[in-house]
Amino acid sequence: MIHARNESILAASFFLILTSCTALAYAAVKLFGKGRYSPWERLLYAPVYALARILWRVEIVWGEVGWGPLNRNRNPSSDCLLAERLQGGALLVANHRCSLDPFFVQLISGKRVHWMVAGEYFRHPLFGPVLRAFQAIPTNRGGVDTASTKSAIALARSGRFVGMFPEGRINRTDSPLLSIRPGAAIVAQRANVPLIPIWIEGAPRGWAVYSGLFMAAKVKIFVGCPRRSTISGLDLNSAQDEHGSANSLADGGIQSAPDLERLDSNITEPDTLRSHRTKVRGEACKWISDVMQESLALGGHCDESIGIAGRKWLDN
Repeated sequence: MIHARNESILAASFFLILTSCTALAYAAVKLFGKGRYSPWERLLYAPVYALARILWRVEIVWGEVGWGPLNRNRNPSSDCLLAERLQGGALLVANHRCSLDPFFVQLISGKRVHWMVAGEYFRHPLFGPVLRAFQAIPTNRGGVDTASTKSAIALARSGRFVGMFPEGRINRTDSPLLSIRPGAAIVAQRANVPLIPIWIEGAPRGWAVYSGLFMAAKVKIFVGCPRRSTISGLDLNSAQDEHGSANSLADGGIQSAPDLERLDSNITEPDTLRSHRTKVRGEACKWISDVMQESLALGGHCDESIGIAGRKWLDN
């Protein structure tokens, strides 16, 4: 009897050791094997992917033109990621209902997404280290922030993904989309990269920023096709005044003014310059409006209209 019990314990121990070694080998392959993510990035994103599968049950749906037929019931495991479908950098823009939205967008990317985040969150004892680990870009919510915009443009231009929420804050209203800001269009135009419209449906919403981490949900991520710039001519942020100093123009919430260049010699009169800036800004508004209109359509809100926040800056 004792001999049989010892054999059972030995067999169970052997099975446990074999299972542990297999799991460790699988984890090592996943951590150090070939892929777009570095081992450090894989460690960072592992909890996100685990929660996405178990708690949030995320489904990825690719839009019609360019990604193949739109099918809301497709298996996300059959789809390759955005980094494999798109060469070079891009600006990823989405609706914003939940503090976890950046994680959901990360799931479709295939490489790190650098998010522009209000600077005050970087000073938070809990969120600050996390944001720095994910290489987010701190921005000044209340005014012009040339450094953050330069960083976003440089990253996108070098082939990275930059994420922005045109609404500028979490939408806690009944409206599908808040008024949007054109900063993403300006950054994308300066970096010469496309905008990618994204719609997030079913994200968990709680009373606190971290509530979604403990809430079950059924999340769908609809990914639209790349939209290239419609902005023509001189960039509105490339101006220098008559004294040679750079003029940085706020874009209504997402900050502006990247690489500053001299004006073309044929644009010197203040009225002409002001008119030109207004035109380019208007084109930026139209571009981001068209992109977010597609985002709304992906989410089934085809009849909704787009509002532009901070329209006064168009007349300055």
